[in-house]
Amino acid sequence: MTCPRLLAMFLAIIMLLIGVGCSRQDTDERLVGYIEAEYVYVASAQPGWVVSMSHSEGDFVAAGDVLFELDKGEQNALYAEAAARVAQADAQARDIATGARPAEISALEAQYQEASARFSLAKAEMDRSLPLVAEGIEAKVLGDQLIANYKAAAARVRSAEQAIEIARLAGRTATRDAADASKATADATLAQAEWHLNQRTVTAKTDGRVDFVFHRQGEYVVAGTPVVALLPPDSLKVKFFVPQSELTRLKTGNTVRVRTDGVAQDIDARVVYIADEAEFTPPVIYSAGSREKLVFLVEARLPEGTGLRPGLPVDVILQ
Repeated sequence: MTCPRLLAMFLAIIMLLIGVGCSRQDTDERLVGYIEAEYVYVASAQPGWVVSMSHSEGDFVAAGDVLFELDKGEQNALYAEAAARVAQADAQARDIATGARPAEISALEAQYQEASARFSLAKAEMDRSLPLVAEGIEAKVLGDQLIANYKAAAARVRSAEQAIEIARLAGRTATRDAADASKATADATLAQAEWHLNQRTVTAKTDGRVDFVFHRQGEYVVAGTPVVALLPPDSLKVKFFVPQSELTRLKTGNTVRVRTDGVAQDIDARVVYIADEAEFTPPVIYSAGSREKLVFLVEARLPEGTGLRPGLPVDVILQ
């Protein structure tokens, strides 16, 4: 074999070794991970029958959009009863606060006028007869009777005046306080009935995509059982495992690059969690070079709009 051919073979072997080394280094720098989602599971605070579903899987919803409704028969009845009790309590409180009605006061004023007329007559008879009694013309017993009639008529006048004053006054303080407390209780009962009624219509508390619908129209759900699972735009993260030797390169807030098939450019993800305790490499990591090594779980938050799906395997490159 000539020297030029030996030199060429030698150079080829060197280039092959360099290529293998670069490829191995690039492979070793990649950590295997997968995409995980933080779902928002929407449930009802009350049990009931699902009477309508406003969205299907794959639909995008905004915060405040109606997701589903439960039957409202019992809650409507309770709300109507509570509203009637509020109206009753309010009427009683106003009645106590305003005193007697005009017609009742007019009747009392008529009684006062009658008492005043009887008083005038009794006074006139007394004034006319007492001088005769004093002169001995009339019997003394007649004078006593006229004086008694005068005093009784005066008492009836005072009683009629006080009846009118009382009728024009509102109820006593304790009675008014009791009426106000009854109205406050009725208002609270109405508010509670309204809350229970509103809970039958379940709305989204965040923007997101409907990823799962666990119960359909016509099914009965128990309180607290998820009916819909939402995937918010910022809920994707990548979970990967870092060998102990590489852990010092990471800290919360750092950026790692995520690479996956079908995506031309790497995606930057922000590290949000680093486990405190080591664990053995999980079975999902199939790299022979990382088996039986202690690794640390790391989670990195992905930006919105990546188009990645939960469960997708990815490569993670430390920076």
